[in-house]
Amino acid sequence: MLKRKPKSVQTLLQKGPLAQLNEQHHRQSNLQNLWLAAVPADLAANSRCVAIQGQTLIIYVRSGVWSTRVRLLQSKILLSLQTASSQPLRSLEIKVKPALQ
Repeated sequence: MLKRKPKSVQTLLQKGPLAQLNEQHHRQSNLQNLWLAAVPADLAANSRCVAIQGQTLIIYVRSGVWSTRVRLLQSKILLSLQTASSQPLRSLEIKVKPALQ
């Protein structure tokens, strides 16, 4: 028999590890939505914005070709994201991930 009453899903999503995962998911979704609005559709389909570390935006791309494309648009992308976000961004870190989903 249980010694304590089971917690509801709502309670678990508001406190503890599940709440942290939920918050992380929302931050990631918001960041990806900002990315989708800042880059052309073909680039968005071949890249993912995964995180912000300090003032650096971490981007995954499918190949070196897309990495070059991001670098060519870097100043425009940073300006667009800084306007839409409250976080100051100074640079992009681009990583090639061929199996990008």
